[in-house]
Amino acid sequence: MIQKNPDVVVVGAGPTGLWVAAELTRAKLDVVIIEAVTTRDPRSRAVGMAAGTLETFATRGVAEQFVDSGVPISSVHFGAASTRLQITEELLGTKYPYSICIPQVVTENILTEHCAAMGMHIRWGQRVVGLSQTGDAVTVTMESSSSERSTVTASWVIGCDGGRSSVRQYAGIEFPGTSSTITGWLADVLLKDPPGHPVSVRGPTGSLLVQRMGKGDYYRMAGVDVETKHFPTSAPPTLEQICGWAKTLYGTDFGAHSPVWLSRYGNATRLASSLRHGRVFIAGDAAHQFFPAGGQGINTGLQDATNLAWRIAAVRAGRVTGMSAEQLLDGYSTERRLAASQVILSTGAGLSAFMASEPYDIALVTVFSEALEDKGLNGKWALRMTGFGDPFPQASVEQDPLIEARLTHVKFQGAFDNLHRRMTVTNFVLIVLDPVLEQTMKQAVKPWKTWITLISSEDKPSAYGDQWKGVTGILVRPDARVAWVGRSSPDKVEGLAATMQSYVGDGELISAVL
Repeated sequence: MIQKNPDVVVVGAGPTGLWVAAELTRAKLDVVIIEAVTTRDPRSRAVGMAAGTLETFATRGVAEQFVDSGVPISSVHFGAASTRLQITEELLGTKYPYSICIPQVVTENILTEHCAAMGMHIRWGQRVVGLSQTGDAVTVTMESSSSERSTVTASWVIGCDGGRSSVRQYAGIEFPGTSSTITGWLADVLLKDPPGHPVSVRGPTGSLLVQRMGKGDYYRMAGVDVETKHFPTSAPPTLEQICGWAKTLYGTDFGAHSPVWLSRYGNATRLASSLRHGRVFIAGDAAHQFFPAGGQGINTGLQDATNLAWRIAAVRAGRVTGMSAEQLLDGYSTERRLAASQVILSTGAGLSAFMASEPYDIALVTVFSEALEDKGLNGKWALRMTGFGDPFPQASVEQDPLIEARLTHVKFQGAFDNLHRRMTVTNFVLIVLDPVLEQTMKQAVKPWKTWITLISSEDKPSAYGDQWKGVTGILVRPDARVAWVGRSSPDKVEGLAATMQSYVGDGELISAVL
């Protein structure tokens, strides 16, 4: 029985839906999760989890469960180029200087247990067949697997129900883009002679990737075959075909046998015109679709969830009201559409390299691979692929470049856990690095004191690049993004109050209400 009038209905029990539901429940909202299918899909599907996502999980104390269930990867390919992108602690400054290979079904099982531990349960077999909203509520009409209809009314609805999202369609949100023009292939198989390292290779006949999936015995083989790249996604490859392609490209098929999944995937690319319509939001594959390279889809969706949850939690608690509340909620669509558009660009570039078969295209990929031998360029692309390069809207060309950074990957005395323990779904964290300015900073944020957790440290942060030199203070949003950076200039401290006001409005008025 679905409880009456929950705060939020989350549609879709994939990684994005489960994580946003967990975040909102952590913030003490009543959340209902509904899912159209009746059982969990046992196939692996996405198998890549980026370092940035692990850092997000670390702020909630669940990262180690994923690390223990996955296989760490210290380098990733870009378009099967011969030079791999190196993921290092020097580059990321993170406790997790790697991506992990972990099947999506394992990720979903961990997140389902995480939700269950907080008292949430998934309502399986409930398909959305209607949606209507007023100024203060949304009503969802559902149809069960036995064709029984029911409704539930909530303050907000979040559609995390995939590329064919019913929520997106009923909300009237457009989903422009392009359909698939080419397809790649994948296979989850056992290998008699597995490689001792990840394989990424390309040649005139196509490309090939081989990577162990999680802690089990299965491997993911994937690639593109030039002769069959125009086959539809409805025509999966055979094991014999895959073995032949692997032998042509790498000289061996690794003794592949016992496939549990053979499939084709396309390069359809779409981005919703908005991620919000009134009290309806969309996230994950419901909001964006792109070539499935390196787990970009699942990682982008999980960051959508983290970005959205704290905003809804703040508005639901009455801590932000009026136009400030509307601006805070609109900021989700603005920021995440920008991030998704950059993922579309990078996956599109990777796809072009991955699919290259003509001599001039292959030559271009070769040149790019040589360019990636440069440490700076390699690091820039590694940041993008690990989730540490997400862009944010810039208020001006003079805005501090660290506003685009995640804060969770910065070390203070090597103590990652200190900051992680302080992060909540509802509070900003102010890190004071210059004791001389501590009282000035405290005074600047006094109207928002109920919003802010203070950390004082005379240690300077360590991370890749020189942009962290001279930092005197850092304001971190509830989603672990840098909102403000103070340097030696007093003007920067004054900017601290302006930053808080830009996010949550007049602090004195809100504090008085509280």
